[in-house]
Amino acid sequence: MSYNKILDNDIKAIKKDLIYLVETTKSQYAKTFTALKNKDYELAKKVEADDLIINDLQNKFTSMALWKIAKQQMVAGDLRLAVGGVLISKEIERIADVAKHICKFTIKYKPITLEIDYISKMFDLVNEMLNIVSSLIENYNNDQNEKVKKMEKELNSQFSDLSLNLAERLYGSKEQTEVKKIITIVRQLKNLERAGEHLINIDETLQFIRTGKFEEYGESIENKLEDIKKDK
Repeated sequence: MSYNKILDNDIKAIKKDLIYLVETTKSQYAKTFTALKNKDYELAKKVEADDLIINDLQNKFTSMALWKIAKQQMVAGDLRLAVGGVLISKEIERIADVAKHICKFTIKYKPITLEIDYISKMFDLVNEMLNIVSSLIENYNNDQNEKVKKMEKELNSQFSDLSLNLAERLYGSKEQTEVKKIITIVRQLKNLERAGEHLINIDETLQFIRTGKFEEYGESIENKLEDIKKDK
């Protein structure tokens, strides 16, 4: 088999394994959404346990990619794909952690319908961004950064609005258990906002794979909870 053929197979393996990591994470998100909506605590426990699978996949992918870099002495775009793939795999693993945290929250606090709706609004956006990333990894020459940036901006806006609503509820609450629950919900929303930031990082890395240059898309909007405290 020729050197070029071996290299082509290695590149295909990197893309295939990276896409599989994303698809497994998407499966985790789908199960988390079902567990949250249906109050299926056994499914939530399974998602929490299966997070170890994501960790294992990420570690194996990193080892595989680094081995192929050393073995094939990759250069230019192929090298950027392998190195970028390692960076992307870590971001995906962190995004998968969000599903685990939401399931832990679901099991412990058993959220009511209104609270589920709050989380679901942001959850849907992160899941949609994951779908875009999955297609981009398969064809990373397809530049979708404007669409990804727009969705992250919407995710930030959702976090700001929902956090403000929860803050109003927090200030009106007198029970310690209710206060703790509201604060924990805000943490889940913040985790989802950070998942959007991880997805932006992935898109920046895909831009690096395409062009050889990193381009930062800017910072997220500030959390407005501090402003509420000042007004009170």
